[in-house]
Amino acid sequence: MSDKFKIPGDVVKTAKIGNKLVKKGYQGGTQTGWDRGEQLANDKYVDIKTLYQMRTWFARHGPDAKNGGTSYPGYINWVNDGAPKNLKNVGNYRGAVSWLIWGGDAGYLWLKSSEIRKKLNKEFGEIKSSTPKIRIDKNVDIF
Repeated sequence: MSDKFKIPGDVVKTAKIGNKLVKKGYQGGTQTGWDRGEQLANDKYVDIKTLYQMRTWFARHGPDAKNGGTSYPGYINWVNDGAPKNLKNVGNYRGAVSWLIWGGDAGYLWLKSSEIRKKLNKEFGEIKSSTPKIRIDKNVDIF
């Protein structure tokens, strides 16, 4: 398990947006998520165990999860509201904050890439719930 994987630039940018929202007082995420957001924003590489943890998180919170996940719908609401980054309605976007600190659409797509899927499946086995099909409703430029 010595492989290191370069964190894509769009994952870094997305995590930085999520971290800024947290620092501004937006609610959402947990300590694990806040730590992950800092890692994705500030480190250059992650190991396979981190990718596995991310895959598990996206399987529960992303669009592949039952009922569209627990974080992804909040992210879509935030995008539909114009991706506000001011302090208005800080409690309304908990799902958006969580989605962003875990790398957002970019992180989801990274984990769906054939390279990462093959590495994860080889190391940890396939998971039954996540489909290789991309299920993002709306990929929006939030930068």
